[in-house]
Amino acid sequence: MNFRERGVYRLPNGRTLIAVGNLLVASCESEPQAFEINETGRLVRDGHLTAWDVSDIYDTGATAEEE
Repeated sequence: MNFRERGVYRLPNGRTLIAVGNLLVASCESEPQAFEINETGRLVRDGHLTAWDVSDIYDTGATAEEE
């Protein structure tokens, strides 16, 4: 799946992700969390598989503004 640079995406749990380069980044209160997509299409965070794959990611159609 190709992500739009600064595209805003959403996971089934409601978490919002922003595409930055080859990562999907989620903001949280302490620090951003980065997700990678592995070769099978699964989302990986901190080296651990998550419950989601690319088919779970919803493109909101929005684009995040540059900070």
